[in-house]
Amino acid sequence: MTVGGSGLPRLQELAYLETIAKAVAAGLPFEQIRLALVDHIWGVRQSTPGDPPDPTEYRAWRGDEKKYVRNVTDAIKELMRLGFVDNAMLPSSGNSAYAHKDATYQTTTSGRAWVDLLDTDRRAAYDDLLPRLVLAHPGFTCFLTTVGAIGDRHDSFVVPLLRWGDLPDRQRSQQTYRAAIGDFVAGALASSDLGWRADATEIAASVNEYLDRILARAQARGKDPFPTVRTFTQTCEEALVRLAFSKAGCSIDYVSMEIARRWSRWLGLASFTYHAPGPYALRFWNTARIELDGTGSMTVERRAGGEWRDKALDALYDHCQQERASGTTYVPVWEVRAAVCWKLRIVDDEFDRAVTDMIAGRRGEQLPWRIHLDQVSVGNVPSSAAPFVLTTTAAGTRTYNVMTVVPKPTN
Repeated sequence: MTVGGSGLPRLQELAYLETIAKAVAAGLPFEQIRLALVDHIWGVRQSTPGDPPDPTEYRAWRGDEKKYVRNVTDAIKELMRLGFVDNAMLPSSGNSAYAHKDATYQTTTSGRAWVDLLDTDRRAAYDDLLPRLVLAHPGFTCFLTTVGAIGDRHDSFVVPLLRWGDLPDRQRSQQTYRAAIGDFVAGALASSDLGWRADATEIAASVNEYLDRILARAQARGKDPFPTVRTFTQTCEEALVRLAFSKAGCSIDYVSMEIARRWSRWLGLASFTYHAPGPYALRFWNTARIELDGTGSMTVERRAGGEWRDKALDALYDHCQQERASGTTYVPVWEVRAAVCWKLRIVDDEFDRAVTDMIAGRRGEQLPWRIHLDQVSVGNVPSSAAPFVLTTTAAGTRTYNVMTVVPKPTN
Protein backbone atom coordinates (compact mmCIF):
# COMPACT_ATOMS: atom_id res chain seq x y z
CA MET A 1 0.00 0.00 0.00
CA THR A 2 1.36 3.41 -0.95
CA VAL A 3 1.45 5.71 2.05
CA GLY A 4 4.11 8.29 1.27
CA GLY A 5 4.84 10.92 -1.34
CA SER A 6 1.98 11.79 -3.64
CA GLY A 7 0.47 8.30 -3.76
CA LEU A 8 -2.73 7.40 -1.94
CA PRO A 9 -3.64 4.31 0.07
CA ARG A 10 -5.59 1.81 -2.00
CA LEU A 11 -8.80 2.61 -0.14
CA GLN A 12 -11.37 2.67 -2.91
CA GLU A 13 -14.34 3.83 -0.85
CA LEU A 14 -14.36 6.20 2.12
CA ALA A 15 -17.52 4.46 3.33
CA TYR A 16 -15.27 1.54 4.29
CA LEU A 17 -13.76 3.77 6.99
CA GLU A 18 -17.19 4.43 8.43
CA THR A 19 -18.16 0.76 8.51
CA ILE A 20 -14.90 -0.43 9.99
CA ALA A 21 -14.53 2.43 12.50
CA LYS A 22 -17.91 1.49 13.96
CA ALA A 23 -16.97 -2.19 14.10
CA VAL A 24 -13.65 -1.43 15.81
CA ALA A 25 -15.33 0.91 18.31
CA ALA A 26 -17.80 -1.87 19.11
CA GLY A 27 -14.89 -4.09 20.13
CA LEU A 28 -15.38 -6.64 17.35
CA PRO A 29 -12.47 -8.98 16.50
CA PHE A 30 -10.86 -8.92 13.04
CA GLU A 31 -13.06 -11.65 11.54
CA GLN A 32 -16.23 -9.91 12.69
CA ILE A 33 -14.91 -6.63 11.26
CA ARG A 34 -14.39 -8.43 7.95
CA LEU A 35 -17.97 -9.70 8.05
CA ALA A 36 -19.22 -6.16 8.74
CA LEU A 37 -17.45 -5.00 5.58
CA VAL A 38 -18.84 -7.97 3.63
CA ASP A 39 -22.35 -6.94 4.70
CA HIS A 40 -21.69 -3.33 3.67
CA ILE A 41 -20.34 -4.28 0.22
CA TRP A 42 -23.19 -6.72 -0.31
CA GLY A 43 -25.71 -4.04 0.59
CA VAL A 44 -24.17 -1.74 -2.01
CA ARG A 45 -24.33 -4.53 -4.60
CA GLN A 46 -27.99 -5.10 -3.85
CA SER A 47 -28.83 -1.43 -4.32
CA THR A 48 -26.85 -1.11 -7.57
CA PRO A 49 -29.03 -1.05 -10.71
CA GLY A 50 -28.93 -4.21 -12.78
CA ASP A 51 -29.60 -7.89 -12.24
CA PRO A 52 -29.86 -8.79 -8.55
CA PRO A 53 -26.72 -10.51 -7.18
CA ASP A 54 -26.75 -14.22 -6.41
CA PRO A 55 -27.25 -14.88 -2.65
CA THR A 56 -24.88 -17.86 -2.91
CA GLU A 57 -22.10 -15.40 -3.68
CA TYR A 58 -22.85 -13.56 -0.43
CA ARG A 59 -22.68 -16.80 1.53
CA ALA A 60 -19.37 -17.62 -0.15
CA TRP A 61 -17.97 -14.21 0.82
CA ARG A 62 -18.90 -14.70 4.45
CA GLY A 63 -17.43 -18.20 4.51
CA ASP A 64 -14.11 -17.23 2.94
CA GLU A 65 -11.87 -15.81 5.69
CA LYS A 66 -9.52 -14.36 3.04
CA LYS A 67 -12.24 -12.37 1.26
CA TYR A 68 -11.79 -8.59 1.59
CA VAL A 69 -8.98 -8.98 4.12
CA ARG A 70 -6.87 -6.48 2.15
CA ASN A 71 -9.72 -3.95 2.21
CA VAL A 72 -10.15 -4.35 5.97
CA THR A 73 -6.42 -4.07 6.57
CA ASP A 74 -6.09 -0.96 4.39
CA ALA A 75 -9.04 0.70 6.13
CA ILE A 76 -7.71 -0.03 9.63
CA LYS A 77 -4.28 1.24 8.58
CA GLU A 78 -5.91 4.45 7.41
CA LEU A 79 -7.82 4.80 10.68
CA MET A 80 -4.49 4.40 12.48
CA ARG A 81 -2.88 6.99 10.23
CA LEU A 82 -5.72 9.43 10.93
CA GLY A 83 -5.36 8.92 14.69
CA PHE A 84 -8.68 7.14 15.15
CA VAL A 85 -7.26 3.71 16.10
CA ASP A 86 -4.12 2.83 18.08
CA ASN A 87 -1.28 1.20 16.14
CA ALA A 88 -1.31 -2.60 16.20
CA MET A 89 -0.28 -5.61 14.12
CA LEU A 90 -2.46 -6.45 11.11
CA PRO A 91 -2.55 -9.36 8.65
CA SER A 92 -0.04 -8.95 5.84
CA SER A 93 -2.33 -10.82 3.44
CA GLY A 94 -5.40 -13.01 3.28
CA ASN A 95 -3.21 -16.05 3.94
CA SER A 96 -2.26 -14.75 7.39
CA ALA A 97 -5.75 -13.56 8.35
CA TYR A 98 -6.45 -16.75 10.32
CA ALA A 99 -3.79 -15.75 12.85
CA HIS A 100 -5.53 -12.43 13.50
CA LYS A 101 -9.19 -13.49 13.42
CA ASP A 102 -9.65 -12.91 17.16
CA ALA A 103 -7.53 -9.73 17.35
CA THR A 104 -9.24 -6.56 18.54
CA TYR A 105 -8.16 -2.93 18.17
CA GLN A 106 -8.35 0.09 20.41
CA THR A 107 -10.25 3.19 19.33
CA THR A 108 -8.63 6.47 20.38
CA THR A 109 -10.49 9.34 21.99
CA SER A 110 -10.72 11.19 18.66
CA GLY A 111 -11.80 7.97 16.96
CA ARG A 112 -14.62 7.48 19.45
CA ALA A 113 -15.69 11.10 18.96
CA TRP A 114 -15.78 10.55 15.18
CA VAL A 115 -17.90 7.40 15.50
CA ASP A 116 -20.28 9.22 17.82
CA LEU A 117 -20.53 12.06 15.30
CA LEU A 118 -21.33 9.55 12.54
CA ASP A 119 -24.35 8.47 14.57
CA THR A 120 -25.64 12.01 15.16
CA ASP A 121 -24.57 13.98 12.06
CA ARG A 122 -23.03 11.91 9.29
CA ARG A 123 -22.36 14.89 7.02
CA ALA A 124 -20.55 16.73 9.81
CA ALA A 125 -18.48 13.59 10.47
CA TYR A 126 -17.22 13.57 6.90
CA ASP A 127 -16.53 17.31 7.07
CA ASP A 128 -14.44 16.53 10.15
CA LEU A 129 -12.64 13.78 8.20
CA LEU A 130 -11.74 16.06 5.28
CA PRO A 131 -8.92 18.12 6.85
CA ARG A 132 -7.43 14.95 8.29
CA LEU A 133 -7.28 13.39 4.82
CA VAL A 134 -5.78 16.54 3.31
CA LEU A 135 -3.08 16.73 5.99
CA ALA A 136 -2.31 13.00 5.80
CA HIS A 137 -2.10 12.70 2.02
CA PRO A 138 -0.19 15.20 -0.14
CA GLY A 139 -1.46 13.35 -3.22
CA PHE A 140 -5.05 14.13 -2.30
CA THR A 141 -4.15 17.77 -1.72
CA CYS A 142 -2.40 18.07 -5.08
CA PHE A 143 -5.40 16.48 -6.83
CA LEU A 144 -7.79 18.98 -5.21
CA THR A 145 -5.43 21.82 -6.14
CA THR A 146 -5.20 20.68 -9.76
CA VAL A 147 -8.97 20.60 -10.21
CA GLY A 148 -9.33 23.98 -8.48
CA ALA A 149 -10.99 23.01 -5.21
CA ILE A 150 -7.97 24.40 -3.36
CA GLY A 151 -6.30 27.59 -4.51
CA ASP A 152 -7.10 29.80 -7.48
CA ARG A 153 -6.69 27.44 -10.43
CA HIS A 154 -9.34 26.96 -13.09
CA ASP A 155 -12.75 25.46 -12.31
CA SER A 156 -11.98 22.48 -14.54
CA PHE A 157 -9.17 20.26 -15.76
CA VAL A 158 -9.52 18.28 -18.99
CA VAL A 159 -7.57 15.39 -20.51
CA PRO A 160 -8.45 15.00 -24.23
CA LEU A 161 -8.81 11.37 -25.33
CA LEU A 162 -8.55 9.85 -28.79
CA ARG A 163 -11.28 7.37 -29.67
CA TRP A 164 -10.22 4.28 -31.58
CA GLY A 165 -13.15 4.90 -33.92
CA ASP A 166 -11.76 8.33 -34.83
CA LEU A 167 -8.93 6.67 -36.76
CA PRO A 168 -9.56 6.02 -40.48
CA ASP A 169 -11.44 2.73 -40.94
CA ARG A 170 -8.70 0.83 -42.73
CA GLN A 171 -5.84 2.28 -40.69
CA ARG A 172 -6.88 1.26 -37.21
CA SER A 173 -3.96 -0.34 -35.43
CA GLN A 174 -1.97 0.20 -32.28
CA GLN A 175 0.87 1.71 -34.30
CA THR A 176 -1.46 4.13 -36.08
CA TYR A 177 -2.98 5.14 -32.76
CA ARG A 178 0.47 5.69 -31.28
CA ALA A 179 1.46 7.85 -34.23
CA ALA A 180 -1.71 9.95 -34.07
CA ILE A 181 -2.13 10.60 -30.38
CA GLY A 182 0.51 13.30 -29.96
CA ASP A 183 -0.86 15.61 -32.65
CA PHE A 184 -4.45 14.90 -31.65
CA VAL A 185 -4.05 15.81 -27.96
CA ALA A 186 -1.76 18.76 -28.71
CA GLY A 187 -4.36 20.12 -31.10
CA ALA A 188 -7.05 19.89 -28.44
CA LEU A 189 -4.82 21.63 -25.90
CA ALA A 190 -4.08 24.44 -28.35
CA SER A 191 -7.77 25.03 -29.05
CA SER A 192 -8.68 26.08 -25.48
CA ASP A 193 -7.32 26.30 -21.94
CA LEU A 194 -7.75 22.82 -20.47
CA GLY A 195 -5.56 23.37 -17.43
CA TRP A 196 -2.26 22.02 -18.77
CA ARG A 197 0.10 22.36 -21.71
CA ALA A 198 2.35 20.00 -23.68
CA ASP A 199 3.46 19.78 -27.28
CA ALA A 200 2.88 16.87 -29.64
CA THR A 201 6.41 15.51 -29.29
CA GLU A 202 6.26 15.39 -25.49
CA ILE A 203 2.80 13.83 -25.50
CA ALA A 204 3.73 11.12 -28.00
CA ALA A 205 6.98 10.33 -26.19
CA SER A 206 5.26 10.07 -22.81
CA VAL A 207 2.51 7.76 -24.07
CA ASN A 208 4.87 5.55 -26.08
CA GLU A 209 7.36 5.21 -23.23
CA TYR A 210 4.53 4.20 -20.89
CA LEU A 211 3.21 1.63 -23.38
CA ASP A 212 6.69 0.25 -24.09
CA ARG A 213 7.44 -0.30 -20.39
CA ILE A 214 4.23 -2.27 -19.92
CA LEU A 215 4.80 -4.18 -23.15
CA ALA A 216 8.35 -5.16 -22.17
CA ARG A 217 7.28 -6.43 -18.74
CA ALA A 218 4.42 -8.45 -20.22
CA GLN A 219 6.51 -9.95 -23.02
CA ALA A 220 9.10 -11.07 -20.47
CA ARG A 221 6.30 -13.19 -18.97
CA GLY A 222 5.08 -14.35 -22.37
CA LYS A 223 1.86 -12.34 -22.17
CA ASP A 224 0.05 -9.80 -24.35
CA PRO A 225 -0.73 -6.70 -22.24
CA PHE A 226 -3.17 -5.33 -24.81
CA PRO A 227 -5.41 -8.23 -25.88
CA THR A 228 -8.28 -5.89 -26.74
CA VAL A 229 -8.71 -2.40 -28.13
CA ARG A 230 -10.16 -1.37 -24.77
CA THR A 231 -7.11 -2.43 -22.77
CA PHE A 232 -4.82 -0.62 -25.21
CA THR A 233 -6.75 2.67 -25.22
CA GLN A 234 -7.23 2.47 -21.44
CA THR A 235 -3.47 2.18 -21.01
CA CYS A 236 -2.99 5.20 -23.28
CA GLU A 237 -5.47 7.09 -21.09
CA GLU A 238 -3.43 6.19 -18.00
CA ALA A 239 -0.32 7.61 -19.65
CA LEU A 240 -2.11 10.81 -20.67
CA VAL A 241 -3.59 11.34 -17.20
CA ARG A 242 -0.19 10.93 -15.56
CA LEU A 243 1.34 13.40 -18.00
CA ALA A 244 -1.49 15.92 -17.62
CA PHE A 245 -1.36 15.99 -13.83
CA SER A 246 2.43 16.11 -13.84
CA LYS A 247 2.39 19.12 -16.22
CA ALA A 248 -0.02 20.79 -13.79
CA GLY A 249 2.46 20.22 -10.94
CA CYS A 250 0.87 17.09 -9.45
CA SER A 251 2.91 13.90 -9.76
CA ILE A 252 0.24 11.30 -9.09
CA ASP A 253 -0.12 7.80 -10.49
CA TYR A 254 -3.30 6.73 -12.28
CA VAL A 255 -4.66 4.51 -9.50
CA SER A 256 -4.13 7.27 -6.93
CA MET A 257 -5.97 9.63 -9.27
CA GLU A 258 -8.90 7.20 -9.43
CA ILE A 259 -8.99 7.00 -5.64
CA ALA A 260 -8.73 10.79 -5.27
CA ARG A 261 -11.61 11.40 -7.67
CA ARG A 262 -13.79 8.87 -5.80
CA TRP A 263 -12.99 10.48 -2.46
CA SER A 264 -13.64 13.94 -3.92
CA ARG A 265 -17.02 13.01 -5.35
CA TRP A 266 -18.05 11.30 -2.09
CA LEU A 267 -17.06 14.40 -0.09
CA GLY A 268 -18.77 16.78 -2.54
CA LEU A 269 -15.51 18.48 -3.53
CA ALA A 270 -15.03 17.58 -7.19
CA SER A 271 -16.49 15.42 -9.93
CA PHE A 272 -15.61 13.97 -13.32
CA THR A 273 -17.19 12.56 -16.46
CA TYR A 274 -16.39 11.14 -19.87
CA HIS A 275 -19.82 12.08 -21.20
CA ALA A 276 -20.17 15.87 -21.14
CA PRO A 277 -21.08 17.56 -24.45
CA GLY A 278 -18.14 18.38 -26.65
CA PRO A 279 -15.02 16.51 -27.79
CA TYR A 280 -14.38 13.21 -26.07
CA ALA A 281 -12.31 13.75 -22.93
CA LEU A 282 -11.94 12.97 -19.25
CA ARG A 283 -13.23 16.14 -17.58
CA PHE A 284 -12.67 17.06 -13.95
CA TRP A 285 -14.20 20.02 -12.15
CA ASN A 286 -14.36 21.28 -8.61
CA THR A 287 -17.76 21.41 -6.93
CA ALA A 288 -16.54 23.29 -3.87
CA ARG A 289 -13.97 25.81 -2.72
CA ILE A 290 -11.71 24.92 0.19
CA GLU A 291 -9.94 27.58 2.23
CA LEU A 292 -6.96 26.49 4.35
CA ASP A 293 -5.84 28.67 7.25
CA GLY A 294 -2.44 27.08 7.85
CA THR A 295 -3.39 25.55 11.21
CA GLY A 296 -5.00 22.37 9.90
CA SER A 297 -8.55 23.71 9.88
CA MET A 298 -10.45 24.61 6.74
CA THR A 299 -13.72 25.96 5.47
CA VAL A 300 -15.62 24.41 2.57
CA GLU A 301 -18.20 26.11 0.39
CA ARG A 302 -19.99 23.60 -1.80
CA ARG A 303 -22.19 24.25 -4.81
CA ALA A 304 -25.04 22.28 -3.32
CA GLY A 305 -28.54 22.70 -1.94
CA GLY A 306 -31.74 24.40 -3.01
CA GLU A 307 -30.37 27.12 -5.28
CA TRP A 308 -28.19 24.69 -7.22
CA ARG A 309 -30.97 22.12 -7.55
CA ASP A 310 -33.23 24.80 -9.01
CA LYS A 311 -30.47 25.64 -11.48
CA ALA A 312 -30.11 21.93 -12.26
CA LEU A 313 -33.79 21.74 -13.24
CA ASP A 314 -33.42 24.76 -15.52
CA ALA A 315 -30.34 23.26 -17.17
CA LEU A 316 -32.09 19.88 -17.48
CA TYR A 317 -35.00 21.53 -19.29
CA ASP A 318 -32.69 23.43 -21.66
CA HIS A 319 -30.76 20.27 -22.56
CA CYS A 320 -33.89 18.20 -23.20
CA GLN A 321 -35.37 20.97 -25.35
CA GLN A 322 -32.17 21.19 -27.39
CA GLU A 323 -32.32 17.45 -28.00
CA ARG A 324 -36.00 17.68 -28.92
CA ALA A 325 -35.17 20.38 -31.49
CA SER A 326 -32.74 17.95 -33.12
CA GLY A 327 -35.40 15.23 -33.29
CA THR A 328 -34.72 13.33 -30.05
CA THR A 329 -37.53 13.09 -27.52
CA TYR A 330 -36.17 10.77 -24.85
CA VAL A 331 -32.59 11.39 -23.76
CA PRO A 332 -30.42 8.98 -21.72
CA VAL A 333 -30.38 10.05 -18.07
CA TRP A 334 -26.59 9.71 -17.87
CA GLU A 335 -26.20 12.06 -20.82
CA VAL A 336 -28.44 14.74 -19.31
CA ARG A 337 -26.78 14.36 -15.90
CA ALA A 338 -23.29 14.77 -17.36
CA ALA A 339 -24.31 17.84 -19.37
CA VAL A 340 -26.00 19.55 -16.41
CA CYS A 341 -23.31 18.75 -13.85
CA TRP A 342 -20.52 19.87 -16.19
CA LYS A 343 -22.34 23.09 -17.02
CA LEU A 344 -23.08 24.01 -13.39
CA ARG A 345 -19.97 22.40 -11.83
CA ILE A 346 -22.01 20.31 -9.38
CA VAL A 347 -21.86 16.68 -8.25
CA ASP A 348 -24.14 13.99 -9.66
CA ASP A 349 -26.09 13.72 -6.41
CA GLU A 350 -27.32 17.31 -6.75
CA PHE A 351 -28.81 16.48 -10.14
CA ASP A 352 -30.45 13.29 -8.86
CA ARG A 353 -31.87 15.07 -5.81
CA ALA A 354 -33.25 17.87 -7.97
CA VAL A 355 -35.06 15.32 -10.16
CA THR A 356 -36.31 13.39 -7.13
CA ASP A 357 -37.57 16.61 -5.51
CA MET A 358 -39.49 17.63 -8.62
CA ILE A 359 -41.13 14.24 -9.05
CA ALA A 360 -42.12 14.27 -5.37
CA GLY A 361 -43.62 17.76 -5.71
CA ARG A 362 -41.07 19.40 -3.42
CA ARG A 363 -39.42 21.53 -6.10
CA GLY A 364 -40.36 23.28 -9.33
CA GLU A 365 -44.09 23.52 -8.54
CA GLN A 366 -44.24 26.88 -10.36
CA LEU A 367 -42.65 25.52 -13.55
CA PRO A 368 -44.99 24.84 -16.49
CA TRP A 369 -43.33 21.52 -17.30
CA ARG A 370 -42.60 18.22 -15.59
CA ILE A 371 -40.12 15.37 -15.97
CA HIS A 372 -41.15 12.07 -17.51
CA LEU A 373 -38.94 9.04 -16.88
CA ASP A 374 -38.91 5.68 -18.64
CA GLN A 375 -37.20 2.38 -17.95
CA VAL A 376 -36.34 1.57 -21.57
CA SER A 377 -32.76 1.94 -22.79
CA VAL A 378 -31.66 3.94 -25.81
CA GLY A 379 -28.44 2.86 -27.51
CA ASN A 380 -25.35 1.50 -25.79
CA VAL A 381 -24.91 2.55 -22.17
CA PRO A 382 -21.26 3.25 -21.23
CA SER A 383 -19.98 1.18 -18.32
CA SER A 384 -19.10 4.39 -16.46
CA ALA A 385 -22.64 5.79 -16.78
CA ALA A 386 -25.26 5.37 -14.05
CA PRO A 387 -29.04 5.31 -14.54
CA PHE A 388 -31.46 7.19 -12.29
CA VAL A 389 -32.82 5.29 -9.29
CA LEU A 390 -36.05 6.48 -7.70
CA THR A 391 -37.56 5.12 -4.50
CA THR A 392 -41.16 5.91 -3.61
CA THR A 393 -43.56 4.52 -1.03
CA ALA A 394 -46.05 3.49 -3.69
CA ALA A 395 -43.76 1.93 -6.32
CA GLY A 396 -40.69 0.96 -4.32
CA THR A 397 -37.30 1.28 -6.04
CA ARG A 398 -37.23 1.60 -9.81
CA THR A 399 -34.42 2.24 -12.27
CA TYR A 400 -34.92 4.66 -15.14
CA ASN A 401 -32.65 5.01 -18.15
CA VAL A 402 -34.19 7.84 -20.21
CA MET A 403 -36.01 11.09 -19.55
CA THR A 404 -37.80 13.93 -21.26
CA VAL A 405 -39.73 17.04 -20.26
CA VAL A 406 -43.41 17.57 -21.06
CA PRO A 407 -45.89 20.39 -20.41
CA LYS A 408 -47.92 20.13 -17.26
CA PRO A 409 -51.61 19.55 -17.93
CA THR A 410 -53.73 22.68 -17.67
CA ASN A 411 -57.07 22.58 -15.85
